[in-house]
Amino acid sequence: MDVIRIHRLELDCIVGIRPPEREHQQRVRLDLGLHADVSQAGRTGRISLTADYDQVAHEVAALLSFRRYHLIEMAAEEVAAMLLGVHGGVQRVDVRIEKPAALAGRARAASVEVKRRRRDFPRSVDREPHGAREVLLDTREARLELVRIDPEQELCEVPESSAEALYWLLSGAAAAEHGPLPTRLPEGANHSSSDSPSRLRSLGPDPAVLFRCWRRNLIAH
Repeated sequence: MDVIRIHRLELDCIVGIRPPEREHQQRVRLDLGLHADVSQAGRTGRISLTADYDQVAHEVAALLSFRRYHLIEMAAEEVAAMLLGVHGGVQRVDVRIEKPAALAGRARAASVEVKRRRRDFPRSVDREPHGAREVLLDTREARLELVRIDPEQELCEVPESSAEALYWLLSGAAAAEHGPLPTRLPEGANHSSSDSPSRLRSLGPDPAVLFRCWRRNLIAH
């Protein structure tokens, strides 16, 4: 299997269990490997037949900056679930996350590395009035999902108390209350909360498909 790699992607995020780590972002470094057949992209020059590494970097940055992780183990698990969920041609992902400041003065860094395949994240599709929902990963801290809004349908829901959502459009066309959503633009990802329920409607003849992460704002880890 071919591999698309991103080396030493540097991001700032909340990750850790100690009080200073809960209050201030810290730098993390990621190495990513996406296993997929890229032969058709190599023969046709069509980026739609591979995983765009620039897009992948934006997606990972959006997720990590939105979440407030207690463990890099959970960050790695969510990154793997997200990438396998939004990139249909990817069959396996390798995620290594390094905290350079974790053992300052004692070691250069601490890190966690996971390797995940599609079978590691069993999924089922639930039909709903607006279309369908596919949960990629559901934990006490967050829920990652794909949401399909059928043509001329609207999604309006009130999330659980104290939950906030990050979402961006993967395919099709959709609009929120503030206007149309840009396609595949996680660096400008949208947010909603229990104080402002999400209202999303499909535009055009095709279903709109979104990635969404609900963050449960927990007080203790």
